Amino acid sequence: MKTLRILTFLLLILTGLPGVSIAQIFEVDTIQLRGSTDKFINIVVLGDGYTADQQDVFSEDAKSLTSYLFQQKPWVNYVDYFNIFAVRVISAESGAKHPNTASDCSSASVPVSNPNNFLGCTFDAYNIHRLLVPFNFTNIAGVLAANAADYDQVLIIANSPYYGGSGGSLATSSKASSSNEIVAHEIGHSFADLADEYFAGNQYLVERPNMTKETDPGLVKWKNWVGTDNIGINQYCCGGNSASWYKPSTGCKMQFLGPDFCAVCTQQIIESIHDLVNPIVAYEPIDLDVASSEDFLNFKLSELMKPIPNTLNIKWDLDGVSVAENLDSFQIDQSKLQSGEYFLTATIIDTSSLLRVDNHSGIHYSNVTWTINKTSTGTGILSANNQISCNIYPNPTSSQLRIELDIAQRSSVSINLSSLNGQLIRNLLSAKLEADKHIFEFNVEDLASGIYQIQLTLGNTNQVAQFIKQ
Repeated sequence: MKTLRILTFLLLILTGLPGVSIAQIFEVDTIQLRGSTDKFINIVVLGDGYTADQQDVFSEDAKSLTSYLFQQKPWVNYVDYFNIFAVRVISAESGAKHPNTASDCSSASVPVSNPNNFLGCTFDAYNIHRLLVPFNFTNIAGVLAANAADYDQVLIIANSPYYGGSGGSLATSSKASSSNEIVAHEIGHSFADLADEYFAGNQYLVERPNMTKETDPGLVKWKNWVGTDNIGINQYCCGGNSASWYKPSTGCKMQFLGPDFCAVCTQQIIESIHDLVNPIVAYEPIDLDVASSEDFLNFKLSELMKPIPNTLNIKWDLDGVSVAENLDSFQIDQSKLQSGEYFLTATIIDTSSLLRVDNHSGIHYSNVTWTINKTSTGTGILSANNQISCNIYPNPTSSQLRIELDIAQRSSVSINLSSLNGQLIRNLLSAKLEADKHIFEFNVEDLASGIYQIQLTLGNTNQVAQFIKQ
């Protein structure tokens, strides 16, 4: 169970326009399949301006561009978290539109054109020539609904050899010679909410993971990276409003095509991956009640999404006491258990050196808990096992704190806000939650700046996370 990055404005188009057909079916190529679409992250590539006899070309373009993306750090490290599909969208005519209306259209190197392309990709969007945007939102929504409803990230390739692209909800690129890098840059925007690290205009000056007005090295959101890997607090450019804004690097892919993502942007991409999926794909036993007369009870994390190299830490706790680490399976000797109830928990955290997030194990973690009842007859009863994934963000925050819980079975949940010394400030939630993905937003604007704790109790598991109120 995971949150799909549903494009709300597209859904509104589908539900709000009478007579809109969403059933147009196109052939779908599977470029990479790592697992079930409801558990793994799904990148869906759509072609625009490819005619019926150009679909093989589109498939090769989709394979080439996504292959390049997953050769870049950190995508290469998390490639096994992703499925990739290419939808062979057929346009009546080839190419992308170019009305030649942007104020910076100063040369005739890109001819004026108006092809009948299915997704409406056009240059000169918002009066910027290189800004290539798909504007037929109705057709985009229809294609996704009918062919790839479980998408998490959409990439649109416009069949044009001229330089152009855009981010936003729909990452878009032309087929220019630098399209590999355009795709990587634009997906940085769309997937990880990264800002351009060049000055793109006053309208884009907002707080982002890699953009801030904060200049205090101890408070800046990338404080754990300052002074290493060429990360600092670097002014934007050009005077005016941009002089009050800062970025972590002067040589990142979010500023120039060609370099790697800087350490801060790399970290944000990984955290966006963590937001979307639970690395525990399957575990055993899964039945709610399993009677066993065997000497040993066997527990297993039978399928995990693992980074390359594997940086997952697995910790096994029995009634809160650590009993094993970094094993995919664990055995309990029944003969060593007295009659009573026990709780066995396997907890997964990512310990990648690409992350320097305060209290990361409390912000992003996944676990499975099994309840073990040892009876006087020596028979072990396993019951009420539960799979949990928790994400807490943004961190730091100035206003809203978001908590996502993904649980496999109905559970009692309590979320408390407290000071660092454990003093309760307020109860944020006390409820019985059904098995599902639950998203809660809490307003923390009234809190004084500082560090606070979130104390989460879900069933028989307890977790403490910290967040910074700016």
